[in-house]
Amino acid sequence: HKASVLSLDHSSSKQGISNTNTPICHLLSGDEAGTARLWDFRTGVRAALCMMVPNGGPQEVTSVAFSPPPPSKSDVSSGSNPFSHDFTVYLSAGKHVYSYDLRKATAPVVKQYTHNLSTVLENSEEVNHLSFSFPGRGNYNLNLAAGDDGGCVRVSDSLTPPSSSSSSNTRTRKRILHHDPDELAMVTSAVFRPRPTKSLDLATGGTDCTIHLWDVNRPRRPSSTHHIANDDAGANQVCNPPMVHSLSWSPSGRLLAGALGDGSCCILRVDGRRLVEVDRLRDGHDAAVASILFPGFGGSSSSFLAASNHVAARDRLVASAGNDGAIFLWDLGADSAGDGALDPSDIFVESILLSGRQQQNQTEAEQDSLEDDMEGLALTGGSKLLFGIPHQRKPNFLVSSGTDNVFASALFVADTTNDITAYTLPLR
Repeated sequence: HKASVLSLDHSSSKQGISNTNTPICHLLSGDEAGTARLWDFRTGVRAALCMMVPNGGPQEVTSVAFSPPPPSKSDVSSGSNPFSHDFTVYLSAGKHVYSYDLRKATAPVVKQYTHNLSTVLENSEEVNHLSFSFPGRGNYNLNLAAGDDGGCVRVSDSLTPPSSSSSSNTRTRKRILHHDPDELAMVTSAVFRPRPTKSLDLATGGTDCTIHLWDVNRPRRPSSTHHIANDDAGANQVCNPPMVHSLSWSPSGRLLAGALGDGSCCILRVDGRRLVEVDRLRDGHDAAVASILFPGFGGSSSSFLAASNHVAARDRLVASAGNDGAIFLWDLGADSAGDGALDPSDIFVESILLSGRQQQNQTEAEQDSLEDDMEGLALTGGSKLLFGIPHQRKPNFLVSSGTDNVFASALFVADTTNDITAYTLPLR
């Protein structure tokens, strides 16, 4: 990249909607200069494709997302084309959302988008976050959500703009969720809940220090609302309000984690149709938490993880990235995650844990500073800090690999530089 990287997505993030024949070792990134890169790790660490937003439009790519491609058509490039990839990717820039069908790519730089979804979503303010739904039971319909600065999330089940030749019987469902009816708060994150049953659940967070849980099919009002309390548990909590910067669902869909502006992280559980706070991770970060994630580690990279089939097996591990330049990995404990969740202390090799010797490439001063920051942490609900990574730069986004055959069990960090950093964490 030639500018700061703002957003990331990994091709394993929606394994439930991915083509099973498609390799899941790709990374998608968007930057301030109006470009996005597709990284195919099977061919090295150079970008395979560069997608450009239209000239004259807003240049910052604020969010990126993978999606399965539409059904094959005769005009799609054949598999012998070295630039073709079996993905459709989505980028947001300003009020616009663009799709790029990368099966049609014929050169390393893709200048023409496939569809402009602005006429479908009709966001009136800058889009901050894109999210795709997971498939329901017996339902493969995809929904795209776009949260914007106007306090709204617009959700559509159509991924192509309407045309004059479209059949009148073709119905597109667009729903508008008013996170803030007064339009004073920005929606910073909107994430679909995995493992859906009958409802299509979406969580939204914003600058109003509020998290909503929605059934998208009933968009008039949220199913549950959680107002995040501003407390005096630490010095940083006093100075900054707990605005929601990022949200992440646990793999089971039972827990929801929020990255907050006061340097803490809230952990919520879905109890029926209600959001209930079960833990608050405080005193780890010295500045706002920019991104939070339930890492998708596992698969063939970890025999320990692969041995468990429990739905909540991966619900105890959370990664957070703060504006203080630190990345922390937390164990939520059995109280929050449940007895079926695996203990992260048993997932990582012993040498990487705080109780052992960290194997990160740190100077002695960095190591001592990080350990000093983590001493004496008083966390509720049985949660604890496992280990930290002194990234040293302000992060913008954090994603993980899932069953990536090249970067197994990796955290990818986008920050204020032009680079993306990959931290590979050794698993048992």
